[in-house]
Amino acid sequence: MKQEWIRLCQRVDYQFKKPEILRQALTHKSYLPVDLDEKFSNNERIEFLGDAVLDLVISEMLMEGFPELDEGGLSKFRASLVSESGLSKQAVTLELGECLLLGRGEEMTGGRKKKSLLADTFEAVMAAIYLDSREEHGLSQITRVIRKIFLPHLPQDAEGYITRDYKSELQEHVQKIMGIPSTYELVEESGPDHEKEFTMAVYVKEKEYGRGRGASKKLASQLAAEKALLRIQEDTSFLQTEGTS
Repeated sequence: MKQEWIRLCQRVDYQFKKPEILRQALTHKSYLPVDLDEKFSNNERIEFLGDAVLDLVISEMLMEGFPELDEGGLSKFRASLVSESGLSKQAVTLELGECLLLGRGEEMTGGRKKKSLLADTFEAVMAAIYLDSREEHGLSQITRVIRKIFLPHLPQDAEGYITRDYKSELQEHVQKIMGIPSTYELVEESGPDHEKEFTMAVYVKEKEYGRGRGASKKLASQLAAEKALLRIQEDTSFLQTEGTS
């Protein structure tokens, strides 16, 4: 096994029983293997599997770690972690670029530093760990590896991942179409003082457009506004029709 691959195994804290699976994960489609009949020539197929494995493990991790988030908040959180930008950063930390098998053309055009290529390779490596360990350990080994990689980068407060100001966006929409402000009301407050959970609803002309639940009124309001915006985007006539009824 190449020295770069051995060091990668040390960084992810996993030793492969079948090194050929790791080789497949690190082989870009541009690479021409010496043995053209090799069964696993590139990482395109297992990259697809890696995407699903990451979604599963990270979804469970976020549900456990952020019980205050509803489905919309969890989806947004997960999307930020498994985006091309998010995964390429993890790939850089693991130094995956140094481990890749690339074709000459891809090598000359800076393939080892391309975000899309690094993100795809990260997914493939996660799939490789799962495929190598599933028979004996099921999901336990890949879950351990993914948690070790991602947990140190999670914020204490999920509010840090509400990067867009959905309240302002919604207000701009409502003001432009109807010339009136949207308003927010506290619908429910639950939990002990040290672990409060708030549910906020957003209204236009006393008509409810969305609800959000979070550890603060601010977060809950942002999630409510996000839901309202999604409804408006799905049906551009929704705001005008519902609001004037």
